[in-house]
Amino acid sequence: MVQVVFLARFTVGALGAWPGEHLPAVRVATGALAWFCATASAYLLNGVMDLPEDRANGSRRPLASGVLSARAARWAIGLLTPAALLLSVFDLGLFLCVGGMLFLGWAYSAPPLSAKRRSWSSSLSVTVTGLCAYGAGAQAAGGEPRAGFWLFAAVMSAWMGLVGAFAKDLGDIPGDREGGRRTLAVVRGEKAARTVTAVCAPAVGLAFAVGALAYDPPLLAAALVLLCGACWISWLCRHPAPGRERAPYRAFMVCQYATHVAIAAVLLLKP
Repeated sequence: MVQVVFLARFTVGALGAWPGEHLPAVRVATGALAWFCATASAYLLNGVMDLPEDRANGSRRPLASGVLSARAARWAIGLLTPAALLLSVFDLGLFLCVGGMLFLGWAYSAPPLSAKRRSWSSSLSVTVTGLCAYGAGAQAAGGEPRAGFWLFAAVMSAWMGLVGAFAKDLGDIPGDREGGRRTLAVVRGEKAARTVTAVCAPAVGLAFAVGALAYDPPLLAAALVLLCGACWISWLCRHPAPGRERAPYRAFMVCQYATHVAIAAVLLLKP
């Protein structure tokens, strides 16, 4: 699910910079493969570094559930990282985006930075990885970004950093506390993290709607999808139920998929 949404960001970035005539298919496919290698490497590194916390949280991620061994994951990281760099070396802009993703993946998960340990640094890292994703897609397409490109790239990256990063912590409190993390949910409590998520979600959705009206009206349809999903997440945060701590994060993921499909449809219909 995570890898698919990373590729969705790349694809939307490519469509947002599509020249409008012939899409350079080989270049985009190579860029997408490079991006997949980078995101898979970063995700596996995070899984290795988070193994104790994930097991404490009862996570179903491949490493925590035992589907994938830590040794196999390390081998995969060793192969995927150079592959990502080699596949992107033909384009400086793409190379910088891929390199940025690999660096941020390391900075987020591993010492000495371990940005995951604090909510503010986790949010910042996740937001920048989003910008790298859309930028990588645009570089691979090789065209000039359309008027609303930076609008949806900025909004959906903020969606990751201001909504997803906090929503994810709601279901990870026991493991985060055991791992010594200083997230908002651990330091200030679950109620504070829910409040921040409940406020940030509709704020980001509303910002997209206002920005679309002002700069790129066709994107308003996608903005309304995001805003509806944001209201759903806000409601879930304000009405918690026992055993459903992960519900806001699941809603965040569903909303991401739906909004990217809507943005892609708009870009294809009005290139």
